Amino acid sequence: MIQAIFRKEFFKIRIMWLLVFIANLGLLIHIWISTRQLFALDHAEVVWYRVLQLGQIHFEHMKFAPLVSGILIACFQFLPEMWGERFRLSLHLPVSAGFVAIGHLLAGLFAYALVGLTDLGGLWLITGIYFPAQGIMVSVLTATPWIMAGICAYLGIALTLLEPDFRLKAVNLALTAGMAGCYLLKVPPGAFGPSLVMLTIPLTLMIPAVMVPVFRFRYRRMG
Repeated sequence: MIQAIFRKEFFKIRIMWLLVFIANLGLLIHIWISTRQLFALDHAEVVWYRVLQLGQIHFEHMKFAPLVSGILIACFQFLPEMWGERFRLSLHLPVSAGFVAIGHLLAGLFAYALVGLTDLGGLWLITGIYFPAQGIMVSVLTATPWIMAGICAYLGIALTLLEPDFRLKAVNLALTAGMAGCYLLKVPPGAFGPSLVMLTIPLTLMIPAVMVPVFRFRYRRMG
């Protein structure tokens, strides 16, 4: 049943997801052109020094793209469900509300993962063309928290939209903004590297948190 919900959800958002995916590809092309321009204007040694020693980020345009992508995917997925409270139709399925929520989240997280991994992979390839291995490592370590911010945004918006109480919606939205902001703090390139494992813990805890409004929504309307 979870597989059926997963397919249904991904099919529902496929067109809007494709637009988000294409927009991210366009951003990667822009980053590639901008990076190539750096080497056209200066010698490679000068660019390497600015990036690897002075901490200049040659892909800074990517910083907020994962965040916006996570927000859009969550909105495309859950706004139609909550308009007219159509989500309660899914709660009539012969499975628990938890399984229904898991199916929805897996579809959304999979859709976001395709975008986020493409961003990281594209950045890896672009950096590998122009920089030594050290540059690749620093770039990926710098961008990975930004990808996590997108996961946080997706789960936080899902939590906010599924919550039936408007006061708690505001609280959830504020907490999401604060947590996502932590992944986007301005720090030296690669500074979050040693903490990446710890940074996954809040994201993991957000998944069961989304179950709470699902059960509240179910028993408020169907109990």
